[in-house]
Amino acid sequence: MAEVRTLIDGKSLSYEGVFNIKELYKIIDSWFRDRGYDKQEIKNWEDVSENEKQIVLEIIPYKKVSDYARIDIRVFMIFSKLSEIDVEKDNVKYKVNKGRAEFYFDAYVVTDYENKWETKPTFFFIKNVFDKFIYRVYTSNYDGEAIRDCTEVENEIRSFLNMNRF
Repeated sequence: MAEVRTLIDGKSLSYEGVFNIKELYKIIDSWFRDRGYDKQEIKNWEDVSENEKQIVLEIIPYKKVSDYARIDIRVFMIFSKLSEIDVEKDNVKYKVNKGRAEFYFDAYVVTDYENKWETKPTFFFIKNVFDKFIYRVYTSNYDGEAIRDCTEVENEIRSFLNMNRF
C-alpha cells in the first residue's frame, strides 16, 4: 500500500461574480501541463434547470518526481447558480457566466506508488528505514514542491478571477 502524506487539506477559495468557465478551465489545464503534471479527471457533473445550472469538477493532477515518489494536487471546483449573460467589451459581445465559484485544494506526496516495496515483510522494513533516514532529505524537497505548486495554482486562479472583471 502506498504511503500518502497530506500536506494541504481543504484550502478553499470562493468567488461570486462574472467569469468565463471555459477560459478558467483552460488556464488551470495549461498551468498544470506547463509544469509537467498529468491530469486525472475524477468527477465532471452538470445539473441544468430552467434558469440556472450547477457544475462540479474534480481533477487530480499528478507528477512523478522519481520512481519512488509522486506529487498529487486535488482541485475540487463547484460552480453554482450559473447563468449565461452577454457582456460588451470594446464593442465586442462576449458570452460569460455569472454565479458562484468555490475551489478546494489538497496537496499530497505519495511514496511507493507502484507498491514495489510492500511485497515481502523484509522489503517493507527496509523501505521504512530508508524513508526515515536516507530519503528524508529528498521527500522533504518533494513536500516543499507540492506545497509551492498548490499555492501557485490557487494564486493563478485568484488572479484570473480578479483580473477578468467585466
